[in-house]
Amino acid sequence: MKVPRELREYAESPDRYSRVVAGSSVSRFDDGRVCIIQGPTWASVSAPTVAADDVEVLLAEVRSLIPPDKPTTWWIGPSARPTDVVRRLEVLGLGHPGDGVSRLFSLVRTEEPAAIPEGIDVRRVETYDDFVAAREVQWDAFETTKERRAALRPMLPADFDESMRLGIPVGFIASIDGRPAAAGMSIPSERGVFLIAGAVSPWARGRGLYRALVRARWDDAVARGTPALVTQANPDTSYPILRRLGFEEVCEIRRLEDVR
Repeated sequence: MKVPRELREYAESPDRYSRVVAGSSVSRFDDGRVCIIQGPTWASVSAPTVAADDVEVLLAEVRSLIPPDKPTTWWIGPSARPTDVVRRLEVLGLGHPGDGVSRLFSLVRTEEPAAIPEGIDVRRVETYDDFVAAREVQWDAFETTKERRAALRPMLPADFDESMRLGIPVGFIASIDGRPAAAGMSIPSERGVFLIAGAVSPWARGRGLYRALVRARWDDAVARGTPALVTQANPDTSYPILRRLGFEEVCEIRRLEDVR
């Protein structure tokens, strides 16, 4: 499959093209040299494009725009400049991410995926109960600690209200026999939708739930008039699953963490 240039750009730097709504808790800064997305408790830096001698200056400028106590991850694809920007940032103090994921693969799908398997119900998250159930599924799947869950729970009502008011991110929950079993989200753009946070409860794995979530988000992308799915996958977890589901590899992304 030949991936169009616009879709390859989107897959490599989704933060640059994903929809950011005014008035939300997420903001974007993009001056062509770097793209910075910030939420209340995190920051994401991507698409650095500067001369070799300007990497240190760029890092200083990025740090001036992000509070020093906010966890910051850099996402660096093959279009980044200079070509050795990863090495230069490591020299300047950036290191491997604390989650242990130092590389991802950007993937694309532009063809209709398989139908949702029988016995699985997938619906868009539109109630607070479904919103909380989806988070619980994701926490279980990602083995989120009790301490982290306790810190996140008080934020859920505000997060739900904002997602409903702005329509971003779009959440989906999948159930078997009425029991929440999988969840995933997507962020729309004019080029397609970006898939994030796909998770299946340990007890329900191997029953087609991940595939069902992909199909539900494809249907949403088609309804929006942007029939394309983009995601970035961990080579040790979701990557082989997505490849079996027909996603096309676009590029490798390196990740670095800036801890100050």
